[in-house]
Amino acid sequence: MFEKFIEACESNKQVCGQGEYRANILLIGQEPYCNEEIEGEKLKDYLSNNYSKCRNHSCCYIHESKGQSPTWKNYQKLIDLIYQDKPKNNDILDFEPYAFTTELNSIPRPHKVLDSQTKENIKKRLILFEESRFIQSFPVIILACGDYIRNNIKVREIDDTFHVEFCQEYGSKESKNRFWTHFDDKNEPRKLVIHTRQFSLGYMKPEDREWLIKEMANVIRDHLSKLGLI
Repeated sequence: MFEKFIEACESNKQVCGQGEYRANILLIGQEPYCNEEIEGEKLKDYLSNNYSKCRNHSCCYIHESKGQSPTWKNYQKLIDLIYQDKPKNNDILDFEPYAFTTELNSIPRPHKVLDSQTKENIKKRLILFEESRFIQSFPVIILACGDYIRNNIKVREIDDTFHVEFCQEYGSKESKNRFWTHFDDKNEPRKLVIHTRQFSLGYMKPEDREWLIKEMANVIRDHLSKLGLI
């Protein structure tokens, strides 16, 4: 399944991702971060390198925590709370052996730009995700991409793409510190999809950030435990 996903990304000139492809958790962010726009030959080389590492199963890394992005550091906090028995070392980020990470918009950008190009790329990406057995196989999918994907009265992008139905909202309606759960079957769920904001969480109060990550981890732990996966 993973090879088919790589092939689909390659055909559509989209990034594949990185991390442990056999993990139980899929983390989907907004877009690959870079400190400059990557276009033309640079983009071609960037994608080619990603496909090569995924095919060689060398896309799972352990990083020094110093100097890394807030997004990755918050991914680490989430994984540590889900897998509470895993060894912990504050000097490293080792969440990737426990999750596969990819992006909703595969265009590398130095900052968020929800322009027509991004919207068109996301539209194609959602089709790829819906058709991918690899993406659909994860028992936990976290859409940490905010308004890049929608579930509302008119548009049900989450439901339609991941074949789930909305279940519950967590957090105050007046707050941006919320997340929503969706299941493929509310009686005997095999797939949990969580939609929340982008995981940089930069301007959140520390107590709000800790609540959001901890509450999300509790929901995920409960789901994986019921499936006998934790």
